[in-house]
Amino acid sequence: MKIKKQAVALLACTLLSAGGLTVLTQPASAAGTAVSCVTSDRVKIREGSTGNSVREAQCRLNATGAGLTVDGKFGPATDKAVRAFQSSHGLTADGVVGPKTWAALLSIGDSSRDAKARTVINFAAAQKGKKYVWGAEGPNTFDCSGLTLRAYQQIGITLPRTSANQAAAVKKVAAADRLIGDLMHWPGHVGIYAGDGKVWNASRSRGEVALVNVWGSPTYHRVF
Repeated sequence: MKIKKQAVALLACTLLSAGGLTVLTQPASAAGTAVSCVTSDRVKIREGSTGNSVREAQCRLNATGAGLTVDGKFGPATDKAVRAFQSSHGLTADGVVGPKTWAALLSIGDSSRDAKARTVINFAAAQKGKKYVWGAEGPNTFDCSGLTLRAYQQIGITLPRTSANQAAAVKKVAAADRLIGDLMHWPGHVGIYAGDGKVWNASRSRGEVALVNVWGSPTYHRVF
């Protein structure tokens, strides 16, 4: 998708104009070497759980031949598959996907999205403590949209330069469906969802790039 450059009003975390959004298509993964699944918060789940963590677990279980419907609903079939997986990996077959079971599932192989999310988050984390400067795009200082601009460029995606236009350029998703690596938007501000209710952002109030708890009512946007 390409977006024409346009003049925009200067906001607390914006610059002169919007750039173009360029998204590279994901290469097909070699069979048996990667699992193309969503990247979730990977919370502890069991029968009766719902959401993205269940979807990721179901997807990864399918890489072992479970044949589950990836619907985000942890029902009897998913419970049976989890217990079978746990037994085959020397884990307690209790049907609960906790830290040890997640570690085993993740050892199957990184998904293309998982690898991209990790790249984006690692870039933001590497900027921790760098000074907030309005209009800055790095490498030593950032404003909020400057940080997100550079973070997503690490995976071949160039967003518009301003916070509002970044959010407008990509699909909005419900908070319940948020994934690690999603763009987060507040009026005049953006950040990157880091999982576990945290966000990486170049904070004007803190004066630096920081990992903080999600606050208020941001919108979430799927960049990749």
